Amino acid sequence: MVLAGCLGNNDDDDSRVTRVVARPYDTAPPESETTSVEDPEIGGPIESVVVEAIETNNTATQRLDDEEEREETINQIEELPRYEGDDEFESAAYVTRNDDAAAVFYEQDD
Repeated sequence: MVLAGCLGNNDDDDSRVTRVVARPYDTAPPESETTSVEDPEIGGPIESVVVEAIETNNTATQRLDDEEEREETINQIEELPRYEGDDEFESAAYVTRNDDAAAVFYEQDD
């Protein structure tokens, strides 16, 4: 019975929906440390949502269904320099492309 309970908990963790989100801004916060979308450490889902958000000027999301990709993407986001936020800019990591920027973070639903 204990084993079945453990398996149930693991299934709950696997059923959690995780999305990487990028919200576009005309520029990054003036005093923030940012990362360029061309940085070799930025790629995959992060690069995709940043480019989409900036090109469409709308929030972009991508669902992370693959467990390995999810863990890698979350780790990448957590390693990016983070801006703590103010009245104009939200608390997030900022990734730039040319003169534009996007706030990047991940969301998890239960």
